[in-house]
Amino acid sequence: MACPALHGVKVYTIESFGTGMVAIIHDNTQLPLIDLAGFELSPGRKHKLGFTKKKRSFQPSPYTNCTDDISLGMQAMFDRFQGADYVYSQYICKTVCQQVYNYQECGCIDPLQWAARSIILPGTNTIILAPLCDSSNTCYLQAMQTLINSDSLWQKYCSHCTQECSIVDFIVKPSSVAAPPEWFMDDIKMFVENSGVPVPTNWSTTWRTEILANYLGVDILSESYQIESFEQEATLDAVQVISNVGGHTGLWIGISFLSLMELVEMLYRLARYHLHLIRVPVRNN
Repeated sequence: MACPALHGVKVYTIESFGTGMVAIIHDNTQLPLIDLAGFELSPGRKHKLGFTKKKRSFQPSPYTNCTDDISLGMQAMFDRFQGADYVYSQYICKTVCQQVYNYQECGCIDPLQWAARSIILPGTNTIILAPLCDSSNTCYLQAMQTLINSDSLWQKYCSHCTQECSIVDFIVKPSSVAAPPEWFMDDIKMFVENSGVPVPTNWSTTWRTEILANYLGVDILSESYQIESFEQEATLDAVQVISNVGGHTGLWIGISFLSLMELVEMLYRLARYHLHLIRVPVRNN
C-alpha cells in the first residue's frame, strides 16, 4: 500500500504477492495510477527515487485529435476524491467507458477498478453507483474483451478517449542500498519501543531480526529544478495558408489581389459600355 501526499491519509491498496511498499511520483493534477506506475520497494533497504519533470503539449484539432475535455462520467469519478482537481487522462477515460459497458452487460463493474464506481450511462446525466462484480463472476472480463475487440462498440462507448493535449511525466531513477546499518539498529529499537507500534511477544530476543525484515527507508529527490518542455506548434496558421496560396497563385499564373480588382473593373466597364450601346438606339426611336 502507499499513501500519496496529495490525499493525506487516503490509502490505495493493490493486489500483490510481495511484502514492501509502493510509491509513485505524480503531478497534483494527475490521478495517481499506483497500480500501473508505482515503484515497488522492498524492506531491508534504503531507497532513493530521483526524478526530473517533463511536459509535452500538443496542438488541438485540426492539427491532432487530442483533447483535454472531461466527460460527465470521468468527472463523476473525480468527484469521489474530495478536494482534488484532476485533469483529463486517456487511461481514466478508457477505464470509465469500459465500466459503463460492463455495467450494461453484466449489471456490475470490474472490482479492481473500484474507484470508477460512479458511472453515467450514454444519453443520460444520472450518476449510478454501480456494484462491484464478484471475483468469481467472469462476465466483466468477457465484456471488456468484447468491447476491446469490436471497433463498432469501441466507437460507440470510447471514441472520445483520445490522447491528452497536455502530458506531464516524471522520469524516475530508482536506486537502493542495504539498510539499516549496524550502528543505527539501537536507535531504531528505541524508536519502535517508544512509539507504541505493536511488537511480537518475543521482541526482546528477536528485535534485530524483526528490524532487518521490516525496515524500509525512502528518499525522494528532485534532480533538477528545470522542467523539460516540448510544445507542438503549427507550422502554418490560417493567415499563413491564405498568404501562401495567394503568393503561389501570383507566382505561377500572375494573379494578385490588385490584378483581380483590375479584372473586375474591366468587366464592369465592358458591361457598362454594352449597356450604353443598347440604350442609345432605344432613345433615338
